[in-house]
Amino acid sequence: MSNNSKVLVDKIKGLMKEFGFAAEEKELMSFSIEDDNKTIIQVEKLEVGNKVLKINEEFNQVSLEDGAYKLKENFEIEVANGEITAVKEVFLDGKLSDGTVIKVEGDSIVEGAKVVVVTDQGEMPAPTGVHELEDGTKIEVTDGVITYVEPVNEPAAVEAEADMGMKEKPVMMGAEADEIISVLKEFVAALEAKYAAVQGEVAQMKAELNAFKKQPAGAPIKNGKTDFNKEPESLLDARIAAMMNMRNNN
Repeated sequence: MSNNSKVLVDKIKGLMKEFGFAAEEKELMSFSIEDDNKTIIQVEKLEVGNKVLKINEEFNQVSLEDGAYKLKENFEIEVANGEITAVKEVFLDGKLSDGTVIKVEGDSIVEGAKVVVVTDQGEMPAPTGVHELEDGTKIEVTDGVITYVEPVNEPAAVEAEADMGMKEKPVMMGAEADEIISVLKEFVAALEAKYAAVQGEVAQMKAELNAFKKQPAGAPIKNGKTDFNKEPESLLDARIAAMMNMRNNN
C-alpha cells in the first residue's frame, strides 16, 4: 500500500467518523515493513502486548500474521496471535577512536541516522561536533543526528588489492617459455628471409630500369603519321643498284 493510498484511507475514515458511520478510534501509528512496500502496519504503540494490524488490499484492517518483521523505521518486532511479543530498536554498535562506545540507528552509518553515546549512566545523544570512529571514518553530528559522513581513505588496502592482482597473474616458466621463445625466433627468421627476397626483387627492377634508360631512342615519327607503303631508303637504293647491273650485263 503506497503512502497516497494510506492518505486516502485516512481521509475516508475521517469522513465516516464525521458523519457518524464509524465510532471514534484510538490514534494508531503506521509503519512499513522492509522489502515490502505494499504492506502498512498499524499499532497504537510499539510495545509488547499491543495489537498490531495491517491494511489489506481492500483497505480493511486485519490482524498481522505471526512472524518476525523488520520495519523501515529501524525496529524489529515479533508477532503472535495478532499481538507484539517482542520489539527491538535496531542499532549498529561502534566505537570512537578514543574508545567511547556508540550506537547508530539502523544497520549502517549514514546521514540522517541517530547516534547515541553509551555511558555508565545510560545512553545519551552524541554531542554536536565531528567524531572519528576507530576505523578512521569521521561523522559530523548535530543534535544527535549524523549530518555528514567522511569515509576513511585506505591506500594500504588498495595497494594490497593491486599486489594480490599481480600475484594472481600466471608466470611462464621452463618449457613453456622456451617454446614461445623458439616460435618467436622462427617468426623473426621468416620475416628476415622475406625482407631479403623483396630487397633482391627491388634491386633487379632498378637494374632493368637503368638498362632501359641507356637504350637509344627510336627515329621520331613525323607529323605523328607513318606511311606504310613507302619502303625504307636503304632498301630502295639496293634495288636500283641491282636493276642497273642487270642492264649493263645485257
